[in-house]
Amino acid sequence: MIKLKAMKKITLLFLSLIITVSLTAQDASLEFDPIATAEVPSEVIMSHNTNFPNGFVRSWAVNRGLSATDRIPERYQAVFSDGGGTNSHTATYLPNGMLFFHSEFLDPDNVPSEILLQTRSEFDDSEVEHVHFITMFNPKREIYRVKVRDQALVEMVYYTVNGMKIPKNELPEELLVFKY
Repeated sequence: MIKLKAMKKITLLFLSLIITVSLTAQDASLEFDPIATAEVPSEVIMSHNTNFPNGFVRSWAVNRGLSATDRIPERYQAVFSDGGGTNSHTATYLPNGMLFFHSEFLDPDNVPSEILLQTRSEFDDSEVEHVHFITMFNPKREIYRVKVRDQALVEMVYYTVNGMKIPKNELPEELLVFKY
């Protein structure tokens, strides 16, 4: 009887491991794939150099579309530092070189006080993990995205530059569709 229970547990554990591995193997990444600078169109590089003349590009990546087999690039992404600073910046471009958005990582110490006060009043048990200052260019819009954490619960909260909370149903479509 004891051997039978042990065999059931071992079999269940073995099947759980196999299922977990096979489910993970089926996950196709739709995020940005790293590429060499030589693979980035010249229009994109020229646009980046014009928009961020002091930017040092650490890496380039490409989003190849909504399916893993789609080989037509939709967006190119540069991860860079600007002006010798240590803050991380991200800029995304369309293949024709049009700047789509710019995002700057901010430590909580560098965030405007109105936004921190608003966040802390609404999420008093949560910790502000980090903030991105996102500039969208078509149409031009500036948004703070605040990542708050309450133990295992993580939530993104969005604010205007004036510290007004933006309801999720009023966010620009691009923020909901694309991963920044």
